[in-house]
Amino acid sequence: MPDTAAALIIPRQRAQAQPCHVKRELIDAMIDLHPGGLVWRRTFPGAFDQIPDARHFTRFLLADSPRQDDAEQIVAELAANAVQHSSSGRPHGTFIVELTRTTATITIAVYDCGWGGVPRFGTPCRTNAERGRGLAVVAALADQVGYEGDDAIGHRVWAKIHASLTLRPSA
Repeated sequence: MPDTAAALIIPRQRAQAQPCHVKRELIDAMIDLHPGGLVWRRTFPGAFDQIPDARHFTRFLLADSPRQDDAEQIVAELAANAVQHSSSGRPHGTFIVELTRTTATITIAVYDCGWGGVPRFGTPCRTNAERGRGLAVVAALADQVGYEGDDAIGHRVWAKIHASLTLRPSA
């Protein structure tokens, strides 16, 4: 009997480990069918233990993108900021992850519930600091960053990255 149970588990594990390869031209064709690109949104409970789920959401949707790791890190940093620095982290709070994908760009946005600080991109931080580096990491990974909103309605903090890996000129 134990051999049968092992036989049922092993094929599932192997099936999950196989990467799914889709031709880039098929992905681009699908994206081009939708003016403005494809948009996905998901609402998460405002707790730190939800950040891995937000990362997995991003990783799944960008499985074919060479910028998948960058997007996943950006989502983690922006979600952590929403939970820590806004009312998203209070009881019954939420944050929303939105991914917009065109053939040229990926825009990652995180919406918070407001009543927190205003995001300050470009603020210098020490390299050995234990806190306060999140937005610096986002700015380093992204090609453009910004935010909209206010305390009353909440903030939309976003980062835009080019869909393909390109070398950016150093500052």
